[in-house]
Amino acid sequence: MSRRAILTGNGLSVALNSDFGLESITKRFFDRLDENHREFIKHHMKDNYSQLDFEEAIATIEQVYDSLAHYNEFLTGENGKNFLNSYELKNSELAGHIEAIQTVIHQYTSSILDLIINNVRQKDISDRLHPFVDWLIETIDSSEHIDLFTLNFDLLLETILLTYYRKDQFADFHYRGKKWAEINNEYQYYFDPDRSKQIHPGNYQNNIRLHHLHGSLSSFKDVKTGRIFKITTESLRNSNLYENIFEKGVVPSIVTGGGKSFKVQQNPFHFYYNEFKKSMVIENNLCDELYIIGYSFRDDHINKAISERLKIARRKDNPIPFKIIIVDYAKDDESKLSFIKRVNKNLQIPKNYAFKIEDDNILFGGANSIKNI
Repeated sequence: MSRRAILTGNGLSVALNSDFGLESITKRFFDRLDENHREFIKHHMKDNYSQLDFEEAIATIEQVYDSLAHYNEFLTGENGKNFLNSYELKNSELAGHIEAIQTVIHQYTSSILDLIINNVRQKDISDRLHPFVDWLIETIDSSEHIDLFTLNFDLLLETILLTYYRKDQFADFHYRGKKWAEINNEYQYYFDPDRSKQIHPGNYQNNIRLHHLHGSLSSFKDVKTGRIFKITTESLRNSNLYENIFEKGVVPSIVTGGGKSFKVQQNPFHFYYNEFKKSMVIENNLCDELYIIGYSFRDDHINKAISERLKIARRKDNPIPFKIIIVDYAKDDESKLSFIKRVNKNLQIPKNYAFKIEDDNILFGGANSIKNI
């Protein structure tokens, strides 16, 4: 039995629903904005509009908001008032700027979340991803230890796990906390890996662990306390929480836009990424096999960790073997070549070890083709 890791990216979600693609989300977002807000976003882009520029623009805007909010918090305190008086400055407009920028961020977040929330259904998963699901369950059951890492906000992997396993058969690093009045007194589940393992040891016995590297639809941060928590998928769908989420004192605990390497320094993302990194670089914790499905290889921090695992497998002294399978959705030769070039470049693979289109461990048939390996 092997120690395995599975990494899924947006390509897997797009296989379930084409509207989950960045292009669709981008259009949905822009359609909601008035012209002034659109110009504000375009200002933060590079010379030519592209989806990647759009992600980076959103990241920049989020950093602007964080900086302004932090500065405004200082100004509203006693020391800040003294600072204003000393330089004969006024703070009357700053709160309005913060609110306007926050509106842009909220609209972007909502455009992602309300698109996804009702479009991850078990029936669709069974209809469109049946071979992938069969492979996934077979792989989980034949593994001594398996970590599932998803870069997607949707609950696709979680829905599959809950369909084939009991809640106490896999770990998600949360424990049951208090009831939340905002969703009809359903329970909140607090993020705390150590306490979760202490309170729910049974969840860890099967060594099936689910990591939402960039957060999920069901994960939130309490604005006042900073506490990270999640609610059940059923509670999420029954509560209509996202209809007025920003009035409930919580924000989605997700990583949006570009600049992900900076954002993952915060929990819970920091914890999840460290778990991924440990499986790639810590020798007594290394995975033997890594399956990558629908990932674009554009996240620097993820690429760096995978690159290190490949180096360990290539080193002259005491190399540790490593099986890697990469699944993509490119259909024509030009797209396939472009993808392979990006993988080799971003993983910093030496020329004599470079991946090729015809390699057996590169599959271009989409997620369901993994059933054939």
